[in-house]
This record gives sequence, C-alpha cells and structure tokens, in this order.
Amino acid sequence: MKMSLLSFLTFLLSAAAVYLAINYFVYWRIASGLGLSAQLRNVIKILFLILAASFFLAQFFRHCPIAMPLGHVGAVWMGIISIALSVFIIQMFFAFIFPRQAHALTFFSIGLVVLASGYSLYNGLRPQRITTLEIPITGLPESLSGFSIVQIADIHLDRWKSARWFESIVDRCNEHHPDLMVIVGDLIDEDIRNDDGFVGALRKLRSPNGVLAVTGNHEYYAGVETFYDLCHSLGITVLRNSCVTIADSLDILGVEDPTGKSFDGIGADLDKAVEHHDPAKPAILLSHQPLYFDQAVAKGVSLQLSGHVHAGQLPPMDAIVMFYYKYAYGLFRVGSAHIYTSSGTGTWAPPMRLFSRSEIVKIVLRPA
Repeated sequence: MKMSLLSFLTFLLSAAAVYLAINYFVYWRIASGLGLSAQLRNVIKILFLILAASFFLAQFFRHCPIAMPLGHVGAVWMGIISIALSVFIIQMFFAFIFPRQAHALTFFSIGLVVLASGYSLYNGLRPQRITTLEIPITGLPESLSGFSIVQIADIHLDRWKSARWFESIVDRCNEHHPDLMVIVGDLIDEDIRNDDGFVGALRKLRSPNGVLAVTGNHEYYAGVETFYDLCHSLGITVLRNSCVTIADSLDILGVEDPTGKSFDGIGADLDKAVEHHDPAKPAILLSHQPLYFDQAVAKGVSLQLSGHVHAGQLPPMDAIVMFYYKYAYGLFRVGSAHIYTSSGTGTWAPPMRLFSRSEIVKIVLRPA
C-alpha cells in the first residue's frame, strides 16, 4: 500500500519548491525593505537556505545524531516562516500605499513576526485544554444519558515527539473515565511499534467500551498496514468503513480516510459504513476529515467527530482551511444533528499554534 515512486517524488519536489519560494519571498521583503548591502544579503540568503533545508535534511538523515536537533530547528523555522509569509504579504500591501514608510514597516513586521512566533511556540507547547460538550442525540435511550466519549485526534507520533508528552495526554484522557475512547485519525507519522514508550502509553488508554479509531491521511503516509497491526496488537478497533454497536443501543460508524484511494484504491465509503447500521439506533460517525457530514445527516447520523485541519495551526493555513472546509473547526448543527471538528490534540511539524489551542475533547451525550 505505497504511493508510486513518481507520485511521491512529484509531491516532494512540489512541496520543496513551494516552501523555498515562501522563504525567498520573506527574504526578499526583508532585504529590499531594509535596503541591505549585497554582502549582508548573501549572508541572510545563505542563512535562510540552511534553515529552510534543515527540516528536510533531518527527515532524510534521521538516523544521524544531529538529526534530532536539526529537525526541531527546521520545524520551528517552518512555523516562523509561515507566520512571516502572512505578515509580509500585509507589509507589502502597506509598503505599496506608503512607499516612504517601507523601512519602518519592515522593522515593525520583523518585530511582529518575532513576537507572534514566540507566543505561538509557547502556546503550542502548553498542555491541551479540555473541551467539554453536551450534545443532544435524537433517539438516545435514557439509560445512556450522560454517556461520555473522549476524542483525541492528530497526535502525529514520531521520533520528534516524546513518550512522556504522549503519556501525559493518555493520563489526562483516563482521568475523565470516559465510557468510550475514540482516536479520529493521524495517530502516527511513522512506525512506532518498536517504541516502548509510545506503545506502553497507548496500552494504558482505557474505557468500558474500548478504544475505537479511524485512519487519517498520515496513517497512509506512515504505512497503513503498520497502523492496523499496531492497533490490533493493542486491542484498538479500527473502523474501516464499518459499524459497531455500543451497549446494544448506539451505533458508531467509521470511514477510512479518502487518502487511501491514492494508495490502495480504498477510501472513505459512507454507504458501506451505513450498511450494518440499525436505523432504530442513534448513530455517531468518526471521520478524520470534516467531510461527508451533510450526506451522513441524510443517512440518519446524529453526530460526527472529525479532526485533520488543526484549526489551521498557524497563519495563513488557518484562513485557508476556514475557506476550504465547510465545517473547519468547532461545533456545527444541521437540523438536529451535530458535527464537532477538533483543533487536534497535537501538532504537525512546527510545535506552534497562534490562534488555536491543542485540545482533548470530552463529549457528554443527552437524549434530545
């Protein structure tokens, strides 16, 4: 279940080209805005190139001793340059209107990037907030009133994250004694089966009705069979366009991530997931990406739980995802049905967030 080599190389080269172009844009705005000498421009240009390349070099030479610090530096720089892109696009607009203030605007923009980046790093490393929601479910029996679900998403476990950090997340989930634990995709970014810290922490996840999971796009990048094997060894049930019944009264549906179509031809299939759903029972859908909700409502789903978009994590991605996804972040209602799209429990690449917080979501069900 691997993406073709040509597709992978095309994606990698395209991503690298876009990233280098963003770095060059920020460098150009700083160099031209401050009127730097040719010699100083060359120094800054080389520094930008080294910092931009550090994240990718760490991925390719991940077994070298220097890979770990290089990867962290590269990830933080990726976050800084993302913020800088947004700031300097705005700076370019104002510099066009007030050309005589270009120098001052550049200094102001650099200061703003430094402050925003520092706060984003602090905010991204803060403990996850607990988001508690009470959701009315049509047809939920009184016996399940107060039934609680703890949802985590977008953990992105890999060698750049610590087992202690992940264990603290598991401990906080268990403190809420949920009736059901769900993992809504992007649990792993690489094969962690031989990492005793991560596996040991996952083994501690518990609830009376078990742990359910669905794939995210990163499970496919990491090797989806690896993910299936990991979950099977830990007793985590992966819903693969399928349905399970909880307490004989509640159906939990789960769909594969649509990324699967690029790997093995198997992607999200809501119709297949609904096949074994009893219409007399209320239904909850787990879907990594906040897609399919309108179709799911038409098929009788009362609640959808999603992640994937990280609430944008950093500008300009936050604006992009809000534009692209109809249900990008937060709680939405269509008729009597709801969807909650989490901001994510972890982060991808930059351990940074500007306008959002990482979260663990606790959902309490009530009869409508």
